[in-house]
Amino acid sequence: MSPSPSLPGELSSGEMSARAAGCARDLRHTAASYPELFDTGEFAETPGHVANMMVYGTPRHGADVLRSPSRLALWIFPLDAAVDRDATQRSQVRAIVEECKDVIAGDDPHTPLARLLAHIRDDLAHAPAFGRLGPAWRTELAAMLDAMAREWEWKTAARQTAAVPTLGEYLGNAANFGSTCVGVARLISTDEPEATREHLPAIIDAANATQRVMRLVNDLRTFERDRQWTDLNARMLGLDEHALLELTTEERKACDLVLDRLAQSCPGVAGDLRHQMMATWGFYFNGSDFWTV
Repeated sequence: MSPSPSLPGELSSGEMSARAAGCARDLRHTAASYPELFDTGEFAETPGHVANMMVYGTPRHGADVLRSPSRLALWIFPLDAAVDRDATQRSQVRAIVEECKDVIAGDDPHTPLARLLAHIRDDLAHAPAFGRLGPAWRTELAAMLDAMAREWEWKTAARQTAAVPTLGEYLGNAANFGSTCVGVARLISTDEPEATREHLPAIIDAANATQRVMRLVNDLRTFERDRQWTDLNARMLGLDEHALLELTTEERKACDLVLDRLAQSCPGVAGDLRHQMMATWGFYFNGSDFWTV
């Protein structure tokens, strides 16, 4: 199915609901195929939430071309659990990161987490745009893995010495949120014509700007869960809720300027990034969470 030429306001709610339902069915099937990763209560609602965010966040694309990026977005949750919560030793984190990097470079997987990633990699590799955009996807996914490992180091150090990263360091590590690598996967699967060699750096910069906003919006909603799980959150770095909301608003204003500039050359991609950011904003500010806790 080709991207719809219609704007979100011109699409019927029934069409959007049908897209989201189809995406959710695929993600539930994916989760059921990997019970080692998803057969826990905490992921019970995650496929449906991811499907809604992907479809409503990028309304100009059909569910079929969103299949691989949606599966990648779903995969990030067991990855996050494996690194952020389950790993107790640096060697465990290193093993996860190294195997995933090997897989995106083309190696065979050896664990369920890596097998699902290899499945996503192989699906993306069939897209015509993979030849020109595959290197960018590998770079951004590796950046997410490194950022997750870095946060594990910070969190472990904080437990032992009460030392925490600066707010600037924390926000500079927003790649652990994962939205930029998912966004590049979407460029590949949709064969986005705007994602040329000339425009790709600006697209990545804009994706990273929205990623920083979404990282902070996530932190506003998940503070209590993060505190329960001894996870890091911007609220733990010297900001109260009001100050974090102000920072989030400032980041969004700066991001809007970046997106406005990108829209001059890449209006479709800029619109996708803005829709995704605002869908995430609405999701969290209305009290939702991807995890069932």
